[in-house]
Amino acid sequence: MTTPRRDVRLMQQQAGEVDARLAAARHTARSGDQLVTAVVTGQGKLLDLRIDDGALHGAHGQKLGLSIVEAVRAARSAANASALPQLNALFGKQPPPPVTPAALPHPPAAAAPARREAAPADEENFEELDFLTDEPEPGGRRW
Repeated sequence: MTTPRRDVRLMQQQAGEVDARLAAARHTARSGDQLVTAVVTGQGKLLDLRIDDGALHGAHGQKLGLSIVEAVRAARSAANASALPQLNALFGKQPPPPVTPAALPHPPAAAAPARREAAPADEENFEELDFLTDEPEPGGRRW
């Protein structure tokens, strides 16, 4: 029969082995537009981010941030999907049943768009400043 102390040490050893495997694993994913590639560890740490030169000089430079987020999120999702069975095995848990689209709750119909909160009274509103003039503001303040 094993003692509780031995069980704890065995679980710590196994956890260390799983952690080492996850740290060594690499997961790569690309954005939908194929312009950004992200590489993460099995722990989800970002290791590499490659951006196609065409993304920097093309007409869609404004969408680059979204492509970066999409590629990193996809790589981390792959890492999570790979790590989950290993972690479940370590803790003796069964994976959750797959979620079917019919089981997902439906979003409320025609949700109102989010509104920006008004800036607090003590913060300056930069929308009203004219940065192109040399004239100081009333009260002698500049920006």
